Amino acid sequence: MTITAVQVLEMWRDGFASGNADPVAEILTDDFLFVGSDGATRSKEETLQWVSTTPELVMSDFEVLYENEDVLVGAHSVVRSGGRGNGTVMFFARKEIGKISYWRVQRSTTTE
Repeated sequence: MTITAVQVLEMWRDGFASGNADPVAEILTDDFLFVGSDGATRSKEETLQWVSTTPELVMSDFEVLYENEDVLVGAHSVVRSGGRGNGTVMFFARKEIGKISYWRVQRSTTTE
């Protein structure tokens, strides 16, 4: 089964909302690497910990710009309770063996 960008984004969104990172864990390779806007990196375990302990982060407005068997590219909005860090996130992901091996984001924050 081929995993789509929307499916992956829904898993991230639902993981943040529920605190259950298990579905996200199933789609990440063991050597997964997350790279944030500031260049900081997270391993698979660090990423799963982040997803399971950050309920104030809400993802929505998914837009897929490009996807194939190897990559996913798109954007989504992000809102944090308290208004800090709201904005738009552009993402690039690399797939290997039907799982996500790399996820890079660039966030543009808004002030409200």
